[in-house]
Amino acid sequence: MFRQSQKIKGYKKSAATLAALILLVGGVAFALLQSQTKLTGNSISTVSTGLLISQNDSNYGPTTAGYNFSGVIPGAQPSQTEHFVLKNTGSTALALKLGVTSMPANPSNIDLNKVHVILTPYSTTTFMPGTPQSFSLQSLMDSADSGVAIDYPDPLAASTKEEFNIQMSMDADAVSGSSASLSNIDLGLIGVATSTTP
Repeated sequence: MFRQSQKIKGYKKSAATLAALILLVGGVAFALLQSQTKLTGNSISTVSTGLLISQNDSNYGPTTAGYNFSGVIPGAQPSQTEHFVLKNTGSTALALKLGVTSMPANPSNIDLNKVHVILTPYSTTTFMPGTPQSFSLQSLMDSADSGVAIDYPDPLAASTKEEFNIQMSMDADAVSGSSASLSNIDLGLIGVATSTTP
């Protein structure tokens, strides 16, 4: 019985040794069969962006003077139409956004949710305005950092320009009293780098 037990222990020991040897040989075989290559000296660079503005398609710069929008009749007549041009001087298309980057002076306590900036793309090819897009002044203030998307053009291609008409309007119940005014409204136009290909 004792001999048989020793025999079984001997078999177990031999099996364990054999298993360890197989693992060792397998590991060595794997190491010997692998190979490698590499990509060296990689670098990363971004596209360039550049968005400039002009009132008259000349003297482009990072800022231009705004307008005195007058003659607004709340609920009836928007302001006169003014005009500006955006130029993409970068190497990639830009998705355009609009925000208000200052706190307007509001002595008349006008409801800024009911004051609207109206942007209308203007084609220099057809000399016709496109579809107007209206933004409440409050929404533009709430999104000052990120901006609210301008629907057209989507996006503004590299090395191209787009013209816009701009007006201001008020809802009939935006204000009460015989007259009202807002000032210090800085409109920020943002160009976000995007791709025209999937």
